[in-house]
Amino acid sequence: MKLDERLVLQAVTNGQSGRDIAAAVFAGDVAAVRRLAGGDARLLTTHVPPARYPDFRPDGQAGDLLTIAVARCDGAMLDALLALGAAPDGAVPGLPLDAAVAGHDLAAAERLLAKGASADPAGEHAAWPLRTAARSADPAAARLLIARGARLDRLDPTGTGPLQDAVDMDSMRVAEVLIEAGANPWAVGAGGALPAFGIGQPLRLSSPAEEAARERLVARLRRTGAPWPPPAPAEVKTLIREQRWPPPALARHGATAPPAAVVATLVAAPR
Repeated sequence: MKLDERLVLQAVTNGQSGRDIAAAVFAGDVAAVRRLAGGDARLLTTHVPPARYPDFRPDGQAGDLLTIAVARCDGAMLDALLALGAAPDGAVPGLPLDAAVAGHDLAAAERLLAKGASADPAGEHAAWPLRTAARSADPAAARLLIARGARLDRLDPTGTGPLQDAVDMDSMRVAEVLIEAGANPWAVGAGGALPAFGIGQPLRLSSPAEEAARERLVARLRRTGAPWPPPAPAEVKTLIREQRWPPPALARHGATAPPAAVVATLVAAPR
């Protein structure tokens, strides 16, 4: 996460005092942060309010004091803020942890989790660190989050979960971690997509390691005896519309009824 200090300081809460403490975090001035927070502990909640349509100012900027420290790779500041009592989940639920995952900073992620940050934040505007690990192709972060309780079956409003995200982003090493942990490769996502179908596509991946993971996953899924190749999204959508999903042969291997959001979208869409 790249933060523009000028834009952040224009948008943070808590008035001038909020700007002062945010500026101190940007400057790496632990002493100033301690002095300001010592005078008013509420300043530890200073943050950029989440953007609301149609006004997205400050464009591309987000976060709170912990997120700024994470974005700056400032472990000393992160530790100081947590010691002062900054909520480890952040002023915006999960944003500091999500920033650590996005930046591949496992040390910061572990600091936050050790202090009580949720691996699966909830609430309005909550971040989704496991999805970020999938989209940023970080299997180590995915393992850490799963070990700390991140849900594998969490879905976004379109019915898409972390495994489909990983497959869509060609993050096959993350997909492997998720499936080993119990994620369902036969779960229908947006547009009738099946993770198993994406895994089975012989695409040119970003690295030999990703291709090796894809090949291991194909072998793993084929060993189960499930029908192969998996049905393409168009076929899945047809079967859902005809109320014939899941087929018995796939139901035996974990295919389940599609999420309500997927059904609603397919029913509303022209055929």
